[in-house]
Amino acid sequence: MGNLSHYIKCIRNGEVFFDEQFKFAFLLHEVGILHLIFAILFIVMGNRVLGVYNVCVFIGYFSLDYLVKFKKFKLTLALASAEVILHGVLTTVFVGITTGFCFYYFTMIPCVFYVVLSWNVFKKKELTSLLYTAAFMIAILATIAVSYLVEPVTEIKFGWMIAFAALNVIMSVVAMAEFLILLDWDVMHKSEKMQNLNSQLDEQAHMDPLTKLYNRRFMNQKLDDKLVELSKEGNIFGIIMGDIDDFKRVNDTYGHDFGDIVLTEVAKALKKSTRDDDYVCRWGGEEFLIIINGNKKITKDVAERMRTAVSEISIPFGNEQVHITMTFGITESVTGYGADKLVGIADENLYRGKQNGKNQVVSSDD
Repeated sequence: MGNLSHYIKCIRNGEVFFDEQFKFAFLLHEVGILHLIFAILFIVMGNRVLGVYNVCVFIGYFSLDYLVKFKKFKLTLALASAEVILHGVLTTVFVGITTGFCFYYFTMIPCVFYVVLSWNVFKKKELTSLLYTAAFMIAILATIAVSYLVEPVTEIKFGWMIAFAALNVIMSVVAMAEFLILLDWDVMHKSEKMQNLNSQLDEQAHMDPLTKLYNRRFMNQKLDDKLVELSKEGNIFGIIMGDIDDFKRVNDTYGHDFGDIVLTEVAKALKKSTRDDDYVCRWGGEEFLIIINGNKKITKDVAERMRTAVSEISIPFGNEQVHITMTFGITESVTGYGADKLVGIADENLYRGKQNGKNQVVSSDD
């Protein structure tokens, strides 16, 4: 029971989605079962003609699975619509319009709009919907005219008339509610799908495809945001500029594919060395920029942790184990300094570290 309730909840939330083929077959089976109920009631009432007709229609609706299987949705909808109209006319002729079978004409209008507008198989959606609506409106007028011109073939007792009318009204309302639920479900699913797609596109716009770190575009925006926070709230932050030592030699010696492996392994080490509220970005090539939420001491500690993590990387190449090192330059945010100025200071410190032997963390005070 718990699994069933969970499944129903997933359906309501749009997490489980059925395709057009499944939904069309489900709707046809529902209508087929309703005709089987009609057949039983007509046979019990003594009207064999309508009883046999509804048995044939019951079989026909389940036979339409063949058309649905091959996605002949247009033909299936046309046949189902024609049957509803024919059934309405026959029941009016045999048992009278007061039994309420013509109510299904009204039910078919939202059904057609749901099927045509929601499913991609229909191309001229508005025109198709309007043509079907016009056909059902004409059928309603024709059925009313038939009821005035022709006396019912079978004299139906008042109790049966009330029973059929009540059943048809209830089933018509239930069917309309079902189409509204299906439409709401489809909208929910498509909306969630669109949100997920937008999230993916947004992530792709902000992420470096190789390292899965933030890209330079995102980092420039984040630097501007942090500077606004600094001026308004005084939130100090640090900047780390890191560069893989001798990366050109790595590419020349082991190839660019191996160089990509180095970049991804370094990215993992940098990310693992930071906290959740820090930002790690591939600034360009083998350069990485990191924003640290904290003062210079915290920034330097994180940079040292990064340097150690990178130095422990060992990547196999044939019989050889390739080791990597990085040099880092750091600075702390200063009120009045722009992003370019702060990044430039970190970059200058990085350059000094390269000149002083590499594989080290350098700040302006060193």
